[in-house]
This record gives sequence, structure tokens and C-alpha cells, in this order.
Amino acid sequence: MRQRINTSILEHFYFLRFEVENHFELVEVYVTQPSESLAQRLINRKGYRNTLLEKVELAVAMDVQRRKVDGQGFQQSKSLERLARLLDQLGQACLEFTAIKALKQLPDKSRKEYTKLIRLVGKSLKLVIINIDDANIRQGLKIGRRIPKITHRLATAFAPDNSGAKNSAVVDFQLHRMIHLLSELADALLAANFGPAVRLQNYKQLQNAAHAMTAQSEEFTVERLALTRSGSTIATLKAEHAASGNRMAVYKEGESQKVIEELYGVDQWKRVYPKVAPTVLSHHVEQGGELGSMVIEHLPGRTLESLLLNGQWKSAKQLMRTLQRTLRKIWKSSRTPEPAQAEYMQQLRKRMPETRHTHPTLFNEHQMICGLPRPSFDELIDRVEPLESQLRAPFSVLIHGDFNVDNLIYDDLKNRIYFIDLHRASYSDYVQDLSVLMASIYRLPIMDAGPRAELMALIGQLYQFAGRFAKENSDTSFDARLAIALGRSFATSTRFIYDKPFATRLALRASYLLEAVTLLNPANIEKYRLPLEDIFSD
Repeated sequence: MRQRINTSILEHFYFLRFEVENHFELVEVYVTQPSESLAQRLINRKGYRNTLLEKVELAVAMDVQRRKVDGQGFQQSKSLERLARLLDQLGQACLEFTAIKALKQLPDKSRKEYTKLIRLVGKSLKLVIINIDDANIRQGLKIGRRIPKITHRLATAFAPDNSGAKNSAVVDFQLHRMIHLLSELADALLAANFGPAVRLQNYKQLQNAAHAMTAQSEEFTVERLALTRSGSTIATLKAEHAASGNRMAVYKEGESQKVIEELYGVDQWKRVYPKVAPTVLSHHVEQGGELGSMVIEHLPGRTLESLLLNGQWKSAKQLMRTLQRTLRKIWKSSRTPEPAQAEYMQQLRKRMPETRHTHPTLFNEHQMICGLPRPSFDELIDRVEPLESQLRAPFSVLIHGDFNVDNLIYDDLKNRIYFIDLHRASYSDYVQDLSVLMASIYRLPIMDAGPRAELMALIGQLYQFAGRFAKENSDTSFDARLAIALGRSFATSTRFIYDKPFATRLALRASYLLEAVTLLNPANIEKYRLPLEDIFSD
């Protein structure tokens, strides 16, 4: 059962919907027989429509103040606001027909056909219903099923002799725009009744996922867990089960290829060290389809990111101790004799355009200090790359590939670590995971001196642990490779940082580390030690 929707929002919302329906009734008549008086009637209704939208927005603004951010009630209210804005845009699209001069040049038969299409779009608005107490998804799905039919009718409504094509092009464009808005309205309606993780595009995927948990595949609820940079959906999926009540899992959706890669990554971890990987309950990837999904077990615990941001230092320290034991076991059990080369500079070069887009002035082209030229950042990459080829890790291990603080989950009741988001798993240099984790801890937006010192202490523990492992396994280039890997991680991390001074600190560390590596004597590489206190101090 959902939280009850604010009745004030619903009241203004429905009056707005009724008003937009009035817009459609007027534009139907106008397109059939254009006249100045009808055009003026449409134009005169704009103010009332705008007022109703503003009332919805104000009611939502007042309602969300008492809601938990991104909680269920918050999401419902914001979804209604999105619905209201789409309704307003449809109303505006009606009004814009009055500015299409070519409409009057069309034959009566063509205008009547356009009127029928407008009527089909307008009638769909009657399906925009919000159930105040419980989710009702059928209206959004019904609108979704109408859209291809309306689009097909628009495409085939006129004879292919192109007579009047020039005059009809603008009208066609306006109707396509209406149909697109109607499609977005169907998505927003599903989100309002079912949560923002649900759309027309993925409803079938969610239904298939729920079916793996319960025979009653429509008896499920979805709550978004995360907003991702890729735009994919990560949500909690709950389904009623006759025998055991609610069952909960995590639904992940994205590009089919990424889903396939994650399935492969989970399989790799299951074969090597199954304790850290979640169990895949079901997956769905259609051949040739763009969208894929998977359902994994709901893992207990909190991410390392959550623990650190909330100042739960005791749990974070215990996580770090458990992580060290876990990594040692993983690295030993997955070790293969093939030397590993992660190609950090290749990775960095590929990401520099995006990195520079965020902060164009951070990575200098050329500098002169006291008359002495300094290498540009691109020159540093060019110089480090051949050195890196000589610094291969003496063995390969299974690595996570994206070992950030939000991809580590800790269950403090069982003192157990889980890894999530495994689509980049591969056999490579263990230093890559280490550097990514160290950099992701460093870039957390925690700036107070005390908590910041706690973060730096955790990074120091990681370094000491990995250094001991390197020594035990005769990895003499560990520190030099870590400097290169951290240079890459610091530089690419700036694209996630809005605060320019903080991004500058990361960029300077990247430049310092890469330049230090270029000055090393290859014959004495094993003597190099990462200047940990200089790098991880503020």
C-alpha cells in the first residue's frame, strides 16, 4: 500500500487535466474550420492553464517539504508534478495550431483526417487517472498501446502523391510532437502510480522479473535505489508470495551488452570466490534488443560510501579489516602466473576529453616556471606510457574493475563483504582496484578536519596491507605502478567533482605522481616508495 497522495495536489491536477481536454475540444473544431474567433478562444485559455499548473507546482513544493527525500511519498508528488507539466505542454501544443498558417491551405478532407488524429490523442487524456490509495498501472499501459496505432494512422492517412505535402509538413510535425508528449505522459503515469523506476519501455522486463519471485506477476512494487550516470535503473523489487509474504530483490536494467557483461562477471566471481558475489535470481536479454535486465538477491548491509558519509567510523574500520582478509584470499586463490598490464595511460587518454570538458583549465598544455619549461599533462601521459610497459605486475588476479566505495557492501551482523556492479570484472593488476578505492575514498565530500583524518587513515591502512602483500609475493614494482594508477584515478575523478578548488587538488596530485614516475631510474624502480603522506593529506 502506498502513502496517501496529497488531495490538494490531486485537485489542482485534475482541474488542469480537464482544462487541457477543453483545449483539445477547441483545437478539433479549429483544425476542421479555422477561424480567428476560435483561435482567440484557445489563446484566452492559456492563462487559466498556466495558473492551474502553478497551483500544482506550489502544492507539490509544500508537500515534499514534509517528505523524506526520494522516499515513496516524495516520488509520487514529483511524478504528479511531471505529469502536470506534460499536460501543460500538450495544452500549449493545441494552442500552437493557431499559428500554423499552412493549415488554412489544406483541403477539407485533410483537415478532417488531422482532426480525427487530434481527437485520438485528446481522448487518451481521460485515461490519466491517479488512484489515491493504491497503484493502478493499466491506464499508462493502455495509453502506451494506443501510441503505435496513432503513429501508424498518421503515417498512412494521406495518399502518397505528395499533393499539399509542403502545407501538411508543419501539421505533421505538430502531431508527431503531440504523440511524443503522449508517450512521455504514459511513462509519467506509470511512474506516478508505480514509482519512477517504471516506464513503458521496461514494464515487461519488471513483470518478467517479478514472475521469477511469485506466480502473481502483477502483484509487485518497485522502489528506485539509485540514480546512475548511465541512466539505467536500479530498484528494489518486492513481490507478494503466498507462502512467505514479501520477497525482496534488486532489479537492474540497462543496455543489453552491459547486462551480459555483468552476468559474465558474476559468473567469474562465483567460480573463483563465491562469497562476495550476489546470486542472480533471473535475467532477461532479448536477442537484438536494446534493453536487458537482471534480478539479484537483496544483499543485507550498507555500502562503504554510506558508512563514511554518515560518520560510522567503527563499522567502516571493521569493514576495512574484513576487506583486507577477503582481498588476500581472493588474490591468492585467483592468482595466475601471467604478467598483468592494466594500461593505465591508455585508459587515461580515452577519458581525457570528458575530463577536460568538466574542467577545461585544470590540465595545462604548457607551463614556464622561473624560465624553465614544464611538461604538459598530455606530455606526461606520453612519457609514462612506455615506462608503464616495463612495469608489469608479475602475476594476474581477478579484479572488480570499478572498485568504488559505492560498490562495496558490508553486513556487520555477519561481518561479511559483498561486491556489486561486476560488469568490469577481469584478470589484471590488483593495483587497479586498490588505486580506484583509495581515490574514491579521497574524493568523498567530507571536508571537516576530524572526519577527513579518518578517511586518510583508512587509505593508509589499505596501502600498508597491499604493500605487505606485494612484498610477500616479490612484486618489486608495486609502488611505481600504484603511483601511475593513482595518477590516472585522480585525473579522471575530476570529471565527477563540481568544486573547482577540490578538483584542482586532484589534478595537481595526478600531475605530481606522473611526473615523479618519469624521473625514475628504471634500474632502481624497486627503491621507489609512494609519498603517501604528501599525496593523502590536505
